[in-house]
Amino acid sequence: MNTSAPATGPKAPHSGQRWPAGWTKLHVYLTDLDQVKAVAESYRDVLDRADGDRHVPLEWLHATIASVECDAASIDDSTREKLIGRLREKAAEIKAFPLTIGPALAATGAIMLDTFPDTEFRRLVNTCVDAVNEIVEGDYGRPCGGPGHVSLSYRSADVDADTSRGAIQNKLRDVRPGRTEITVSGVDLVRVIQSDGASTYTWEHIARIPLGE
Repeated sequence: MNTSAPATGPKAPHSGQRWPAGWTKLHVYLTDLDQVKAVAESYRDVLDRADGDRHVPLEWLHATIASVECDAASIDDSTREKLIGRLREKAAEIKAFPLTIGPALAATGAIMLDTFPDTEFRRLVNTCVDAVNEIVEGDYGRPCGGPGHVSLSYRSADVDADTSRGAIQNKLRDVRPGRTEITVSGVDLVRVIQSDGASTYTWEHIARIPLGE
């Protein structure tokens, strides 16, 4: 039963929209992506041709698992500690699993590396969302937007639609092998900061959430 004080403030924006002034948000991220950096670099020449896209620096590569769609400042320390405990408890029920990251896809608002297979990744997503909603009152837990992915670039909210997206996708397909396999053994609870143009995301680390062995 959820007994935590509700988070308050304006309604959370949709994915890709600007957050209210002063907001940061708690996310559960997959950040153990050292093996993915070489793959990301292999796509750089194609990314440079995507006018209006801003590269994600290698240090900020991540796959979103879950988000808490309210201002992080509205979640008190006690609730945050309970959230960390519940995430660790539930994630420990999931064993480490392999995940293929890549190839790259050109979406409307980003160029991203696809992830596969979905079964264990989606189980991890659902588990973390459930943990958020068990602890933070207000039904603020949300899964990653669509299938799992690692964004290589974001388009600013101020940039018009790119009519050459299909051509960029064709160039992305020419990059080989364009993918790698990692082992997901844990995720991280972080506090995310969004840039003014909603085209850059950085974070402060809060806690490690290991998976079971």
